[in-house]
Amino acid sequence: MIRFLKNVCLKGMVVVILVLQFTGARAQDAKIVSMTKYLSNCLYNFSRNINWPEENKSGEFIITIVGNSELQTEMSKLTRNMMVGKQSIQIKYFKTINEVSGYQHIVFVDSWQSSKINTLLQMVSGRNTLVVTETEGMIRKGSMINFVAVDGVMKFEMNSESLRKNNLTVSSNLQKMAVSIN
Repeated sequence: MIRFLKNVCLKGMVVVILVLQFTGARAQDAKIVSMTKYLSNCLYNFSRNINWPEENKSGEFIITIVGNSELQTEMSKLTRNMMVGKQSIQIKYFKTINEVSGYQHIVFVDSWQSSKINTLLQMVSGRNTLVVTETEGMIRKGSMINFVAVDGVMKFEMNSESLRKNNLTVSSNLQKMAVSIN
C-alpha cells in the first residue's frame, strides 16, 4: 500500500491510492491516481451526494476552486458535459479568497489560502454554499468538509452544524464515509 505524509498531500503532485469510497469497491479494486484527480472525483461526488435547497437547483451548478489552478483544470476535464440533477456544471477559479465573487454551490479552498477561511465563511454565510478545505483544523473554524490523512490514506471529516446552518442535507452514504462528524 502506498503511504504518504500529511504535508505531501498539500501539493497534489504525489500518487495516492484512491479508495473508491463512493462506489464501495474492495481494496484490491483501488486505483492509483494523483491527488488532484482524487480531489476532483471527491468534489464531483459531493455535488451528487449533498442536497441543496430548491432555490439553488436552477441555472448552472457552480464549483469554485480557490488557489489551485491544476485542480481547476482537472475539474473542468472531469465535469465536461456532466450535470448535477438538471444543472450543467461550471468550474470557476479564483487565485485568492479575496477575489471570490458571485454565488457558488461548492468552494474548495487550497491549503495556502486556509488562513483566510473566516473571510470566505462571512462571504458565503446564509448562501447555501458548501465550503471544502484540506488543512488540519479547518472543521473547527467552520469548514463543512475537510480532507485529512488517516493512516496514510486521504479521508474527509464533516461539520454537521455548519452544513445545517447552510441548509445543506448530506446523504447517509456520504455521512458513513466521513471519518468524523462534528
